[in-house]
Amino acid sequence: MKRNIIILSLIAFVVNLGFGAIMPIMPFLLLSLEGVITEIPEKLESIQGAEMYAFQFGLMTSSFMLTRAFLATYFGKLSDKIGRRPLIIAGLILYTFLSYIYTLAQNWVHLVLTRAVQGVASAMVWPVAEALLVDTVRLKERGKYMGWYMTLSNLGFIIGPSIGAYLYKLGVYVFNLGVPECFIFPFYLLTVLAGITSIAAFATQEIITTRRKSKIERAESKYADEVLKIPREIKRSLYTIYFMGFANGIAMGLVFPIMTLFIMQYVTTDPAAQGIISTISGFVGFLVNYPAGFISDKKGRKPVVITGQLISRTSTLLLPFSKKVSDLIIISSIRSAAFNASSPAMRALQADLAPKQIRGKVFGVVQSFFNFGAVIGPLLGSKIYEISFGWNIHLFGLVLPGVSISFWISAFIGFVTLATFILFVEEPKKTAES
Repeated sequence: MKRNIIILSLIAFVVNLGFGAIMPIMPFLLLSLEGVITEIPEKLESIQGAEMYAFQFGLMTSSFMLTRAFLATYFGKLSDKIGRRPLIIAGLILYTFLSYIYTLAQNWVHLVLTRAVQGVASAMVWPVAEALLVDTVRLKERGKYMGWYMTLSNLGFIIGPSIGAYLYKLGVYVFNLGVPECFIFPFYLLTVLAGITSIAAFATQEIITTRRKSKIERAESKYADEVLKIPREIKRSLYTIYFMGFANGIAMGLVFPIMTLFIMQYVTTDPAAQGIISTISGFVGFLVNYPAGFISDKKGRKPVVITGQLISRTSTLLLPFSKKVSDLIIISSIRSAAFNASSPAMRALQADLAPKQIRGKVFGVVQSFFNFGAVIGPLLGSKIYEISFGWNIHLFGLVLPGVSISFWISAFIGFVTLATFILFVEEPKKTAES
């Protein structure tokens, strides 16, 4: 049991460390491969022409989310039949191969295709790894060890951007690498880290032997899917949460892929600044996560979700007002803290609402709705960015860039979903069974 917990948590930390390291560098690599960036970006006052590739940025995000959305459920079911360990090992080997393929990319098409296949690897590893972790631990300790697993996973993603920025600087100022080699350099770390996790995965141990379902299990499954009667108010709450998942996926996608473009064209061209912003805001959110979950246990889920969502959406609305790196750090940190405060409360509320016989199914449906929304959002947001670039918006005596529209639409969608949540989601009363 200890072996699986340690190895799976290590895999989550190391892979997310490498993945986080390349995230702030990826847009610069794309622009350098397309000839938009021909010298070290710190020497440039602004990066002209980057807006013409906004759609390609969105496509990279959407391609990853699309393949993962379609295949995560399939690989989860397949792991029930053939075991968890083979899929985790195969997925991590694929991760390692793709990490190296990034270094061979010649244009944006290669990057998009690599991201799409990386979504396949992600679908093979993450839902299956979580299932193996749950298989491994005792029922009464699942929450504790899942929390430990998620903590290390998030920590890797928080630290990663700063490491990626440091590697970029190392390539430029120590190894005297030019463009695009300085942007490729951090991807070698991702390859090494993915290779380490591939080797470590061989030490995991299969817990549940695959077998045919017993008559009792088949009867319970039939009961869960066909016979279980859900009260109308609970059903209404769940349907509302499904809608929120889809809408939040769109809202996230409207901002996530263009955020780097906005920073490099309106705030700073230094790739290191991107990593610093991500790391600081991520760490602030990381600190809030556990206390917010604890408060939701004591004071109720809905108040925590409402407060976090309201602050998060307002922060998204204010992001385009940022003129300096310090402005972005403050607003992004508040946004991250608010989002991370509402997330555990929302997941706990989903679990409270869903009868235990269909709880896994409900979580899967919410994720599917979110993922499909996250396919649409980046394409829409990047197109809005491309069209509105160069516009000026006069507001309260300030002149704001036209690309602010993407952020404001995202915030508006968030406010609509929050209003829907307040009106139609009912928090169930605590019972001994729940």
